[in-house]
Amino acid sequence: MVIFIFLCILSLASGFSSNETQLSIDYFKYKNVKLVSYITCDKLFNNNLLAKMYMEKKIRMSLHNLSHRKYDFETFMVPHNTSIGLLVDGECNHTKELYLEAAKLKLFDSTHSWLVFPDVQGPENDTEDFIDDMFADVELYVNADIVVPSYVGDHYKLTDVYNFGRIQGNPLEKMVIGAWEQRAGLVIYNKTFKYYQRWDFHNLTLRAVSVILEPPKDFYPEILTEMKYTPGIVRMTKIASLLLNILKEQHNFRFNYTIRSRWIGSPERNSTPMVSNALLWGDQDIASTSGRIFPKWLDWMDIFYPPVTHLETKFYYMIPDKGIGDYENRFLTPMSPAVWWCSLATAVVCIFGLAAAAMLERRPSPGIFAFFSVFATTCQQDFEDGAPLDETVSSQGRRAALLVVGLTSMLLYNYYTSSVVSWLLNAAAPSISDLDGLMNSDFELIFEDIGYTRGWFDNPGLFYFSGFKNPKEDILRDKRVLHTKRKLPPLQPVEKGIELVRTGQFAYHTEPFTASQLISRTFKEQELCELGGLPIMLPANAYMYGQRRSPYKKFFVWSLMRLLERGHIRAAEARFSGTIPPCSGRMPRSLALGQAAPAFVLLAAFTVLSVIIAMIERIWFSFQMDLPILQELLKAIKDAVSGSRQNDSEVALPVFDPAKSDLGAESWCNNIETLIQRVCME
Repeated sequence: MVIFIFLCILSLASGFSSNETQLSIDYFKYKNVKLVSYITCDKLFNNNLLAKMYMEKKIRMSLHNLSHRKYDFETFMVPHNTSIGLLVDGECNHTKELYLEAAKLKLFDSTHSWLVFPDVQGPENDTEDFIDDMFADVELYVNADIVVPSYVGDHYKLTDVYNFGRIQGNPLEKMVIGAWEQRAGLVIYNKTFKYYQRWDFHNLTLRAVSVILEPPKDFYPEILTEMKYTPGIVRMTKIASLLLNILKEQHNFRFNYTIRSRWIGSPERNSTPMVSNALLWGDQDIASTSGRIFPKWLDWMDIFYPPVTHLETKFYYMIPDKGIGDYENRFLTPMSPAVWWCSLATAVVCIFGLAAAAMLERRPSPGIFAFFSVFATTCQQDFEDGAPLDETVSSQGRRAALLVVGLTSMLLYNYYTSSVVSWLLNAAAPSISDLDGLMNSDFELIFEDIGYTRGWFDNPGLFYFSGFKNPKEDILRDKRVLHTKRKLPPLQPVEKGIELVRTGQFAYHTEPFTASQLISRTFKEQELCELGGLPIMLPANAYMYGQRRSPYKKFFVWSLMRLLERGHIRAAEARFSGTIPPCSGRMPRSLALGQAAPAFVLLAAFTVLSVIIAMIERIWFSFQMDLPILQELLKAIKDAVSGSRQNDSEVALPVFDPAKSDLGAESWCNNIETLIQRVCME
């Protein structure tokens, strides 16, 4: 009752009736608007009453008076990402000038909900005339959110007003979206998303700009979507144009194309027109291409997400057959650390078991015998310390330990060697793995003649390929491309660039899709196996884009999301995938020295170790054996061999001839042992 009385007082004091006031509150609550700007020419007291009514409904209101034709748009312009309601009293004299100024500032968008009460209360035709008079000349677009209520007997009719493109010459669009009456309140006929109701664009002509390196004299739109490689047109342009063609057929609009040679240009007004500055100046509506975006470019244009494809580039070259290649050590890879530790633990257990068995057999040095026996068996060899043993004392434990070590080492050795050999046979060729390797190579670097490469040449400090600050990219451009002795210009067409790669002297930079169109048709199997590719630009998202604060942004974002959900984007990427046939593996590939280097390093290390052991043994025996005893032993052996006897105690050894008889060998060895024993006893 209190609210009803308050509305009655408000209707008497202000220009809005109680029904109009309640209608506006219900409408803005439906739009979930928390801030409303009331544009009126009424008295301040009346405005305050209306603002108080809105505040009680938890809707903030700001007041703007049009009596003196001073438009304060600061409140309107602050949020472009939050919904704002604009309540306009159509009885004011200067509202049309207000609409024209608001259109220049692009305030007729999806974030500004306009509710305009006309200054007529007569038949429906009067309201139609009011709408045409107020908005026919205003630059409206498909994203406009303008509702004009009109009283028709016992209820209010809500008319949605928009234009698919005033600047393109399309007429004003009017559509009834709902009604309001005092008892039923607000009724919206169709609550689906706005662009479902604005599906048909009525053959709207949008201005589209695309990229071709050398614009053809006779341009035809189908050239942008041809399945084959087209000189000067990159993959990301073809995919974006193909998706836009799908949207054209669905929503009944068309394009008037403009062709540029590059994506990014200077924002200065007198600079060469490119895609970015054409959108910034408002000369074009949308780009019929896509591209990699950097943050500073977002001040010039708006991107439409999700990304439609990715941009990737590589340097293609023939793998060199000289040089040592990169050092690789995978000799420990076939077994995990757990296997290595378990093998070591097994060897230690066997050493202790074998040492215990050697002590039972009364060997002179059981520990040394056990260690070297296990080591030799692991290497699939045999070890014997040469000590005479009593045949009656022979340990079965020694045989069991050696059997365990032998079987274990044989199984591990077979698995290890097969894994290592497999790696060596399938090891990668000595290819280039990073920018440092590319800069240190003997290749002359050449690039596909395309717009973004030219931009990379002309803009030092633009890390287009890396996507982040990478000084190596500047070094590559300055020292290996622009300021170096060259045989050919750095920019080459694709056909010639791929042919230069086959000579083995050049590395050619292009996209995988572009390279695959020629390589898959012209390269033989041997050349495919020798072909190498160094990724320069890792796959980076490529976005479509339009004008800054474009009126079509929300529509195209919604449309691209629908295409993504229905698989059109994935199908377009697959249509322009372009893969290079892999090497079949039937052709043998030489092993680089860097890959086999660990084997040679291991051989050299054990050679040095053997020399050190020999020197240690020499020093050890020189300290263990006295020089006089050694000289006497050598003299006795010499005299025995010569056959001269001084007394009966001496033993004369016959000269051994293995060709005569085996008995001579046994007798000769026995005499040597007897001689040594006598000398040592003396």
